Amino acid sequence: MQFNSLYFVILFLPAVVGGYWLLNRAGRRAADLFLLVMSFIFYAFAGWESLALLLIGILANWLIGYGLRRNKSVAAHANDPKAGQDGRAKALLVLGILFNAGTLGIFKYTNFFIENLNVILRQDLPLVQLILPLGISFLAFSQITWIVDSYRGETMDVTFSEYALYACYFPRLTQGPIMSAGEFVPQLREKRSWDWERAVRGSSMFILGLSKKVLLSDTFGKAVAWGFQYIDLTTSADMILTAIAYTFQIYFDFSGYSDMAIGVSLLCGFDIPVNFDSPYKALSITDFWRRWHMSLTSFLRKYIYFPLGGSRKGRLRTYVNIMIVFLVSGIWHGANWTFILWGVLHGALQCIERAGKGFLERIWKPVRWLATFLLVTLLWLLFRSSSLFEFRRALYHIQMDRTIDANGELLGIFSLPGLRYLLTALGIPYSDDTVFAVSTVLFYGLAFFLVLVPENTQRRKYQTSAATLALMLVLAIVCLLSMSSVSTFIYNNF
Repeated sequence: MQFNSLYFVILFLPAVVGGYWLLNRAGRRAADLFLLVMSFIFYAFAGWESLALLLIGILANWLIGYGLRRNKSVAAHANDPKAGQDGRAKALLVLGILFNAGTLGIFKYTNFFIENLNVILRQDLPLVQLILPLGISFLAFSQITWIVDSYRGETMDVTFSEYALYACYFPRLTQGPIMSAGEFVPQLREKRSWDWERAVRGSSMFILGLSKKVLLSDTFGKAVAWGFQYIDLTTSADMILTAIAYTFQIYFDFSGYSDMAIGVSLLCGFDIPVNFDSPYKALSITDFWRRWHMSLTSFLRKYIYFPLGGSRKGRLRTYVNIMIVFLVSGIWHGANWTFILWGVLHGALQCIERAGKGFLERIWKPVRWLATFLLVTLLWLLFRSSSLFEFRRALYHIQMDRTIDANGELLGIFSLPGLRYLLTALGIPYSDDTVFAVSTVLFYGLAFFLVLVPENTQRRKYQTSAATLALMLVLAIVCLLSMSSVSTFIYNNF
């Protein structure tokens, strides 16, 4: 089920919020059980096979976590100074990590491995027909968080029902944000009651996130699809517009989902972590990763970078650790060499920035911003490409025809309804090309404004004035009327 579907907005979400608060009057446990069941139903729309794998994963990880916590409890009662970090605990820790990483590897990377093996051995081994469980990458990292935290003794009093809801809480189930049980479970134990201020904030965030997805991301997505479909016919202007379009598409798509997830959670009385902090305002690649997909960055730092030694073991080791972290990030994002190279290049750029930090900080900020935005856009183009060959083709077309002429079919994607009537009313002569060009400039200009000027969505203050509520209502109606088809979120595939 998609957040941007009429079924979710009109039926599922009202049923969840209404049912949850109605049952909450009878008791917190009944409400939480209802939320657990609705989360299973939400995930079941991805297929019963995916739901079965989710249930198996929940049970297996609970048993491993239980073993780790029991071992730590016994060791603590025996006054063991290492308290539950003996050989048995380490074996369970390794088992838990391998189980989740192995599950991710089997379903996501088996065919990638076979394809590359065929190239190396010059064989024609058949590919395996496997389903790709929805949000498997996010599920794997969340479960690894649970296993490691259990090993560290940070989940000692968590019950099975609390853990199960943490593991499959539907607003963050498929695309995050990645969070620990320590961030979620204490909220389950708090007394919750309906709060109109939180409800208004949650509704507003959901509507704004839905607008990002339906009105902005999906439009830019059509331009990206056109650019890659007709890549050999594109001019430099076409491919540059396509590259920038994908930069906006992936941001409005993923940040839109994150806003909606936070909004839904607020409506249910929960707080989940912020995942974005105006990443396209970044002045460096390092700064970009402090702002983009913040829960993933936090996970990689806490569970990979710091255990490897972080920056405590010398400059060379620091660079190696950074490269390992971003290699893992690239592999996590997808089974393709484009993702791996994307991660490696982001890691390499961070190492370069770290080495030349003093020099880079003396550069004029607008220049640093422009360089960062262009590098991020170029690497997003790599991220979007289906192969390294396609990425080279895209780069070739950017350099090949250095004209400002763009294809009218591409520009027509951004045609704004009513612009012709406005130009006619103003007495301004126009042609189709003029309408398309003006619409494109306005659309890209709006996107740049939204990512560079307003306060971050999560920090914004939401008022309950009649004007604000009317604006949100109009925006919601526009989004609902624009849902002619349900487009998949980009990060659903990761």
